[in-house]
Amino acid sequence: MTTRRQIAAETRTYPKTVRGTAVPYGTLSAMLNDRARPYREKIKRGALTWDDSTVLLVQHDQQGIPLARVGAGTLSFTETADGLQFEATLPDARDDVREALSRGDFDGSVSIGFIVDEDEYQHYEKGSIRTVTRGHLVELSIVTRGAYASAQIGGNDG
Repeated sequence: MTTRRQIAAETRTYPKTVRGTAVPYGTLSAMLNDRARPYREKIKRGALTWDDSTVLLVQHDQQGIPLARVGAGTLSFTETADGLQFEATLPDARDDVREALSRGDFDGSVSIGFIVDEDEYQHYEKGSIRTVTRGHLVELSIVTRGAYASAQIGGNDG
């Protein structure tokens, strides 16, 4: 025998469209330690390309279902003088992500996953600066902590 219970639940509406800065130009990242020598990174304006397979993920999780995709028309990028801007329409079924953003569990930080085709290094006593001059954007992720403080979701619609 199947037992069913109805439970009164509060319904909330969270933002469906998010937009912000994916890549701030002229800004150095936090110190990165994924190479032999610590470095900070910056990405040159216009350095990144993207295509229909570029997706929006949560925490760089390649195993999960994407939140949005360029080829589906649910993710777009625009070059501005200040940085690479994005806009994404989140799926109706991902109330968890919208709620986490609304509550501040995700603070709006985003991070990119990309393939570097060309870069330049400047070396200093306390570390290096890497400038990405050409690369391909594979994914953008909503993360708990990004490498660039100003890579953020900056506005949304209900």
